[in-house]
Amino acid sequence: MSKLGIHYAYWETDWNADADSYVKSIKRASDIGFEVLELAAASFYDMSKSDMDKVREASIEYNVNLAYSFCFTPDMDVSSGDAAKRKRGIEWVQQVLKNIGYMKLEGAGIGGITYGVWHGLIEDTKKAHWERAVESVKEIIKVAEDNDVIYLLETVNRFENFLLNVHYESLQFAKEVDSPNIKVHLDTFHMNVEEDDFEAAIVNTGDMIGYFHLGESNRKPPGTGKLDWDTVFAALSKINYQKSIVMEPFVVPENDVAKDVALYRDLRTGEDMNAVAAKALSFVKEKLLEYSQ
Repeated sequence: MSKLGIHYAYWETDWNADADSYVKSIKRASDIGFEVLELAAASFYDMSKSDMDKVREASIEYNVNLAYSFCFTPDMDVSSGDAAKRKRGIEWVQQVLKNIGYMKLEGAGIGGITYGVWHGLIEDTKKAHWERAVESVKEIIKVAEDNDVIYLLETVNRFENFLLNVHYESLQFAKEVDSPNIKVHLDTFHMNVEEDDFEAAIVNTGDMIGYFHLGESNRKPPGTGKLDWDTVFAALSKINYQKSIVMEPFVVPENDVAKDVALYRDLRTGEDMNAVAAKALSFVKEKLLEYSQ
């Protein structure tokens, strides 16, 4: 059975946090019933070993697996024609991978736009960006392999990146990188924009799916919008998907998180946010049970 989780930024207004904040969030996630908490990978770039130990110990104590996500910034674009930017990006994420590997936690995976820039503009041609990104990720993946971390390619909508918008592009990219540590990261929010068919995207990607995000079309928690969740969970059951399923709602219209996800109005309902998350968790559990093989 898949472990169910939530993104740290559901409650927060800034992407990065310190170890003490993450420890509190791990406990909060556990109290609600989540088994996975997704954190900002950038926080671990220069985190001290003592702080990483603190986060690892909390993960073990509260039985909450950790997942990580990030997007390259423009000055570290690994698909750029600027070799210096590519080098900065490669070295930066390699250090993040080493630190995630240091914590030696079960199921470690790092996703997001791990092949280019969030909201980045195309400099020349998609083909040129693609080729440079593949070569960069081939360098990065060696460190992921050495540190037992799965490197995830999140397939996102055209407004957030231009390289991997549909599942078959991510499959092709992964094939070209050619590593046992590279997998595809599907997200229903983005699939709702780009994919012709939810079932076909999930079934065709099959065991190359390494991580799955749940997001309503309006970014609210699953079960509160209009997405066809029956098709999604039936397809996941069809491929016997057993890896993490993590909801990624963004509802608080403040600071960095809201700006980056283009959230300009308050999507909170007035209910306690923990209670809303618990309801969404129950909804997902019911769907998994309904479509279990």
